[in-house]
Amino acid sequence: MIARWRLLAVVLALAGGVDAAKIYVFYPSMARPNVVQAALAAKAPGHEVTVFGRLADFTAMMTTTPPDVIVVPKSLADLYKGFPVFLRGVRGGGPTGDAVLLSAGAAVDPKGIAAMNIGVVGILERGAMTPFVGGVVGGAPKLKIVTKVEDLLPLLQFKSADAVLVGEDQVDEIKAKSAAQIVATPIPGAKWSFIVAGAANDAAAKAVEPILKALGNIEKKYLGVDGWTK
Repeated sequence: MIARWRLLAVVLALAGGVDAAKIYVFYPSMARPNVVQAALAAKAPGHEVTVFGRLADFTAMMTTTPPDVIVVPKSLADLYKGFPVFLRGVRGGGPTGDAVLLSAGAAVDPKGIAAMNIGVVGILERGAMTPFVGGVVGGAPKLKIVTKVEDLLPLLQFKSADAVLVGEDQVDEIKAKSAAQIVATPIPGAKWSFIVAGAANDAAAKAVEPILKALGNIEKKYLGVDGWTK
């Protein structure tokens, strides 16, 4: 009888029934959340994956129905102390990349960033975005905060912003969606942290870690990384 119960436990574990985790993902990109969710869910059978396109939706669900695992930008993960980071996304072997200013038609001078109107996606609450951006660029530009990555391009098109601030991992996808000439200017010394994964408990971390590490190139591209590290 004991052997049968052990066999049943193994079967359930393989099916995701024992270590099933609720996973919340928030990583603003040009890809539609439902597309990203379907791709990630296919790699995580037995687990519940929810992908959010807006910060407000993510934070609301974190309050009402907390998950077991979050996969979010590091600056956002830092606010959720109950979800210690167990994996860090990397590109080119490192957990950070260049912060980049995208402008229409001509490059901008990053030395003058303090006097610019800068567009940026809200990955933190509005009141926290100004000090966050200031910490990244070393200045205090006026911010035009949008909720989605696709909303950055109209800021340039209608000259509502002098430039938009993104991480180097998002440059290509934004350029690909614009009919205008988009120029990328790295900001010397300014770094942008990639996505990280945090878990509410060790069991959830152990269940999800191999799933994230086994993601294919398409899924990793959706998350802006090419690998993971501790």
